[in-house]
Amino acid sequence: MNPFRLLILAYESGTVRELVNSLIYRGFSCNVVSVEQDLENAKSADLLLIETDGGFDYSLIEDITLRIKQTRHMPIILMAEKGILREIENDANIDDFILKPCDVDELTARIKRLLQKIVPKTESADQLTAGDVVIDLPKCEVWVKGKVVDLTFTEYELIKLLVSKKGAVLTREILLNKIWGYDYFGGDRTVDVHITRLRNKIDDSSHSIIETVRNIGYRIK
Repeated sequence: MNPFRLLILAYESGTVRELVNSLIYRGFSCNVVSVEQDLENAKSADLLLIETDGGFDYSLIEDITLRIKQTRHMPIILMAEKGILREIENDANIDDFILKPCDVDELTARIKRLLQKIVPKTESADQLTAGDVVIDLPKCEVWVKGKVVDLTFTEYELIKLLVSKKGAVLTREILLNKIWGYDYFGGDRTVDVHITRLRNKIDDSSHSIIETVRNIGYRIK
């Protein structure tokens, strides 16, 4: 599954090289273009970062953000000089901003906050949801707390089955038969091993998404 794709507009690519490396290290995919280039790349991006320069005309930024918002609802963050705060206040197309020099951890937090808003949150015919879990069925993607989780095919089928039956307790036998088939010769231990691997990918230290029902099986509420 692909990471979130960031498009960075910069006056010179060299000025954001270190930032790009830091964002890639944090799991994002980055593409850098100059502000004079065509915005065709924006069609495949999830979020736009614009790096400003001290001697620029802000009307250029306004033109870019307006064109972006007219074609799609994509979050935009401005990495700004302190001297243009007044212009930012009047630009309704800017979703957030951070003053330069940017703290990468703060910028990452702002990026993730905006990206969470574009993750599907309501259930439809193409989605399954349970608490913090959203499954995009056409894309075969699992989102947990606004972040895509990289799962194997079996792990994906396992959580999809549990979410589709949310609230119900599924026995190990049911899970084994549904996922691996009636002719599979493995025992209940197979289910337990895959549940453990799945939990390692979707749980955090404070919360377990999949509940164990002792001596019976598992469920997601």
